[in-house]
Amino acid sequence: MDKDIRDLLLDDDLFDPFDDEDEGEAVEVVSEDGSDDLIGAPLEERPQEEAPALPPEERIAKLLEEVPGQKRLMLRLVDYCREPKTGVEMDAYTEELQEHCYSVYSPVVLRELLEGAGAIEYLTDEDPQDAAAETVAASETGAADGEAGVLPAAAAEASADTVDPFACGALLVPIDEAKVCHDVMVEGDEEVVLDFLEVEERQPGVWVATAAGCAAVDAVDDVADTKELLGKEPQYLDIYHQILDYCAEEKYGRSAKEIDNLVNDSPLLQEPRRYSGYFVSRLERQGALEWQGGWCITKAGQAVIEDYEAQLNKEVCHG
Repeated sequence: MDKDIRDLLLDDDLFDPFDDEDEGEAVEVVSEDGSDDLIGAPLEERPQEEAPALPPEERIAKLLEEVPGQKRLMLRLVDYCREPKTGVEMDAYTEELQEHCYSVYSPVVLRELLEGAGAIEYLTDEDPQDAAAETVAASETGAADGEAGVLPAAAAEASADTVDPFACGALLVPIDEAKVCHDVMVEGDEEVVLDFLEVEERQPGVWVATAAGCAAVDAVDDVADTKELLGKEPQYLDIYHQILDYCAEEKYGRSAKEIDNLVNDSPLLQEPRRYSGYFVSRLERQGALEWQGGWCITKAGQAVIEDYEAQLNKEVCHG
């Protein structure tokens, strides 16, 4: 007779979900150096090392490196802010620069990026609350010297009618009586005098280039950068100069197709295979060309051509 399968199972090997028997406390193994203490812990609970704040010069350089396509535009915005500019002026100038520069960055985002990097800063008129902050600081200083509760003379002399009951902390900040207006409201047979403070509309702040921002603009030398580019690829020197000369001949610049037809069939570009875009993009990055509805030569590019021609004439004369 076959045995019942239940007779082949040991009760001790079966899992009982209702078994409350303690089998001993689990021993937590912790490494001596504490490196495994946070294994499995949520990310937000793990210690985070705060990176040291970079100086503005390094932040600006990093920003320009991260968005090379916007480098020229950003530097022009910083240069534009050497004199204080309002937000409206900044918006108008940015949109002017972006007319031929298709960008996903709005004027506001560009300002935020430059401000975060320390290239420009937003300045406003002195905040009226600054006086209150100074009063608080003076009071705290007095308390630290054992003079707790002693108000500055200006605040002590102010009467209850000329102070703001909603001032920060326990201090009462003097209010200019000339700015307090009075109005009478009639409720039945009773007249109620209402006092309220007339708030003046604050003038908008201005954007100003920082010293680090101006230094970043001044450090750019498009002529030297373009010459350095040409020096690194002497085998393509003739191609670079052909493109620069060709774009200089047309006031409104040349189309990409026109430049393609100019150089793409050159024997110099067959091995390795190169196309005009390779050279145009490099000349643009160095500031020798810019897109204005067509590829136009810049002042830096024109200076490079003139310097090259002067050298050729000098060699011919001495030859």
